[in-house]
Parts: sequence; structure tokens; C-alpha cells
Amino acid sequence: MGGKRGTTVALAVAGAMVLGLLVAFWRLARTKNVDLAVIAGGTTFVAVFGMAFAAMTYMQGD
Repeated sequence: MGGKRGTTVALAVAGAMVLGLLVAFWRLARTKNVDLAVIAGGTTFVAVFGMAFAAMTYMQGD
């Protein structure tokens, strides 16, 4: 993973992980249910990473 593309991918993954953890901890604090927190955090991670990947693919253009 090198260059501008590698940096962009690394930042997208890092951002998705941070948002997923924030949502998971917020959900855990509100519901005190670990299962719901894991589901919410995982769903957020997949959604954010998927959107970032789609945007990067679209912006790459051939």
C-alpha cells in the first residue's frame, strides 16, 4: 500500500473504525446491552467503509 491511493484507503479504514467504535460505545452506554452495541458498531463500520470505498472508486475515474 503506497502512494496517495494507499494513504486514502488507510484513512478511510481508520475513519470507519473510529466511527464504528464511537457508535458502539454510545449504544453500550445507552442500552447496557453488549450485543446491540456490537451490532450497531459493526453496521456503522461496514456502512462507512462501503461508502468511502464507493466514493474512492467513483472519484478514481478512468
